[in-house]
Amino acid sequence: MKVIVFVSIIIKILYVYPEEIHIIPEDSYEDPADKIDLKEQVDEENLPSYLTPTINITEAIVVENATLANTTEESNVTQKYVSCTLNFGGSEVQLVNDTELIQLLLPDTNVTTKEAQGNCLAVLFYSKYCPFSSMAAPHFNALPRAFPDIKMVAINAMMYHLFNTQNGIVGVPSMLLFHNGRAVAKFNYSEYTLETFSQFLTKYTGINPEEKSIVTSADFSGPVSSVPSKETDIFLGLSWGFIIICAIFYFTKSRWWRWIIETVQSNWRESEAQHEHTD
Repeated sequence: MKVIVFVSIIIKILYVYPEEIHIIPEDSYEDPADKIDLKEQVDEENLPSYLTPTINITEAIVVENATLANTTEESNVTQKYVSCTLNFGGSEVQLVNDTELIQLLLPDTNVTTKEAQGNCLAVLFYSKYCPFSSMAAPHFNALPRAFPDIKMVAINAMMYHLFNTQNGIVGVPSMLLFHNGRAVAKFNYSEYTLETFSQFLTKYTGINPEEKSIVTSADFSGPVSSVPSKETDIFLGLSWGFIIICAIFYFTKSRWWRWIIETVQSNWRESEAQHEHTD
């Protein structure tokens, strides 16, 4: 009975839907993927908004290339130099105090831009107790001969603290370049030599050092001392005294101090008791 029903269903399907059933011979079979043309099948304009591609790879590449080109052009822009007054520098480094440095940094009201000629100063902030300042001293002492248009001055940063906060001096030695009383750049090299000093000044002023500029034996004798001072530093002594007093105070508040006191008192009582027993 079941076989008869199944056969009748098959005959009915073949009779009612003859056009919708096609038997493809094995010899004529082709891969449908070979006939698919994505350009003909996909119409981006007719796609819903949530299926429409939003990234154009070609445009993205063009934008990226344009960005790289702009970055390269910006990096190749000529460095803007400050213009220094000719022959403003001296024959040697000038050691100054805070009052003298303020006078040297007074701006000229007629100079309003970096391109206008103004007085250029290279200021070395040093300490006579610092060995690194002493190592940089002979190289800085040689700079006036290499750059006669730039005045070289040095100030003891440990003695005159006024300029430290104003110019962000957190350690010595440090060198700043001033143009018409305004700070232009800070020396940020790892080595303090005549060569690196010259590279720094040339980078921001466009002035090349004089030929055959070298450090001589006379540069080791001053004006900035190349030997660290061995004088007693009063402020350093006061600092150590303050640290020691604070350490003792906090130690007396600890349990170790109480244990020491209790141990000493206990031993003292035992020794007194032994003496009384002996007597």
